[in-house]
Amino acid sequence: MTKVTRRFAPALVLVFLAPFVGELLLGNTPVRLIFGYLLVLPMYGFGALFIRELSRRTGRGWPTILILGLAYGVVEEGLADLSLFNPNFLGQHLLSYGNLFGIGWPWWFFVLTLHAVWSIGVSIALAEALFARSSGPNPWLSRKGLVVSGLAFGFGAVLVHFVGGQGYQLSAGQAALSRLLVAGLVTVAFLILPQRGVQAPDSHRAPSPWVVGGTAFVLTSAFMAITRLAYTLQLPAAALILVYLMLYGLAVFAVWRWSRRIGWNAEHRFALAAGALLTYAWYGFVQAPHDVLDIIGQAVFALLALGILILAGRQVRTDKPTPDVPNSVPNAALSRAGT
Repeated sequence: MTKVTRRFAPALVLVFLAPFVGELLLGNTPVRLIFGYLLVLPMYGFGALFIRELSRRTGRGWPTILILGLAYGVVEEGLADLSLFNPNFLGQHLLSYGNLFGIGWPWWFFVLTLHAVWSIGVSIALAEALFARSSGPNPWLSRKGLVVSGLAFGFGAVLVHFVGGQGYQLSAGQAALSRLLVAGLVTVAFLILPQRGVQAPDSHRAPSPWVVGGTAFVLTSAFMAITRLAYTLQLPAAALILVYLMLYGLAVFAVWRWSRRIGWNAEHRFALAAGALLTYAWYGFVQAPHDVLDIIGQAVFALLALGILILAGRQVRTDKPTPDVPNSVPNAALSRAGT
């Protein structure tokens, strides 16, 4: 692999992988509407790439990536396709369930989680796993490339707004709330200090990657299943949000504890992404239209996802365990970034 290929191949893979995970595998874009993949590719793909590069170049790790993923979700759903505010988005009336103060709280929790965890988090984790031996968590682009990816993301969001906004007009308050949320989340993301190395582990060994991946699959599957059940049966919205908070707490606590243990490495981080991806693989069959063509298309997407997991798994198993911090960023630069 040439030097140029090593630099740009991971970035290019992430650009195409993020909309595949976020739209095709989820079943939001069935095979008969495959052209929609190209419409959302600049927003999804360059959004994930911009977040990944910004986080890695400043020495940040997964907390920053996931919080920026939430900010991405607000941009897409609040400023681009407007599903956070449009009461008749795609004719589904998503905001009527659990609406309080003009906000459909269950939908907000659900869709912003999808973007933080899957559209951004899983996509970046898989792309890094696929190139674990050649790049790991190091930056892929130059500063100029970072700027270009940010501009491409902005163009993609504007494109989705004009094509997919369905003519809905944001009020001044809705637009201000969206921008305030994005600014607040970005601020919080960068208040997190850069990582300066591996934290001192506790005395226990990290569980097997299979246990980690299985836990991720169970928790993310529960998240999707309880959402479907609550919307179908119109269960109390407060109960659904309480379940969401419990699942968030369990996931954060488990990862926090396990990541401090001896032996936690790239295989475990990949296992988290793999478990979550497999949840999308089965849920896509629930989400996609139930006709023969779309079911076949969804099966192809699921098989492609499995192929990606196999390739990425081989890469991380043959790679040496590395801390989740770019080794190309000098300690002095990390210290400056945290001030």
